[in-house]
Amino acid sequence: MVHSLSIVTTVYRSRGTIEEFLHRASKAGEAVCKDIEFIVVDDGSPDDSAKLVRAMADRDSRITLVQLSRNFGHHKAMLIGLEQARGDLVFLIDSDLEEPPELMAGMMQCMKEQSVDCVYGVQIKRKGGAVERLTGRIFYGLFFALSEVRIPENVSTIRLMTRRYVRSLLQFRDKNPVFVPLSIMTGYRQSAYPFDKKSTSDTTYSLRRRIALALLAITTFTGKPLQLMFSLSVFLSVLGLTYGGYVVLRALSGPTQDGWSSLMAVVVFFFSLNAVFTGLIGLYVKQILEEVKDRPRVVVQEIYRGIQMVEERDE
Repeated sequence: MVHSLSIVTTVYRSRGTIEEFLHRASKAGEAVCKDIEFIVVDDGSPDDSAKLVRAMADRDSRITLVQLSRNFGHHKAMLIGLEQARGDLVFLIDSDLEEPPELMAGMMQCMKEQSVDCVYGVQIKRKGGAVERLTGRIFYGLFFALSEVRIPENVSTIRLMTRRYVRSLLQFRDKNPVFVPLSIMTGYRQSAYPFDKKSTSDTTYSLRRRIALALLAITTFTGKPLQLMFSLSVFLSVLGLTYGGYVVLRALSGPTQDGWSSLMAVVVFFFSLNAVFTGLIGLYVKQILEEVKDRPRVVVQEIYRGIQMVEERDE
């Protein structure tokens, strides 16, 4: 039996959708549970999304605004929202209405029937334009090839989770978290819930941010690139020694002709390869540096519950 439900969302340039989202999420939540709370995390939105949520919190005591001091990123904002949730079940969803809040009832039924701790949404057909779909396929292809973590393809933010699952998920304290792989690594029984995702607005994930997220996910959840570098270096070393032996034998057996072009081609190739290896090692060193600094994942500027303000604190 569900005694309480937490609905967690984030806002970033959400002025046009946040009011409708909270209205629809409220109706969907009340259909399955009477005791509801809303955790809305303002991820440093440049518009007046936080102001709108603050005004709604004054009218509805169930709404809590967690306002971050600046933009820290979607994944960190989701996790800080989960930290504030207190419900027996936690429903995580974006506020852009591309994921219908009305899916909650079906996901809850799926959770009961299959006795799982997490029901996550999977897009039946990946939304977006050609570039977005192409970059998505490239990301999943690389991640599947390099990572030991198996993530569902076209997985979405929306998910329904039990309290014990959320508690275990929050034990991961990565400074630069990538939400989906962490949610899979948490374990427990999980089930996919297929749905049609709408495309109501332009994505806030630019191509540059997509590439950065892909690099972060790969360097955070797998060491295979380093293993491939070692294997390739061994292969090239054997190849170089073999070629060197061949050159010595040719020099001993007869006259040889100088080949400046071929020599420069080999030199450029190996210098380029060395630069790629050095850059890849640098990405891993950067991740290590971020972790050992032990800085706070985000800074919470304010937690606002109606007209009552809770003291400012760091998370």
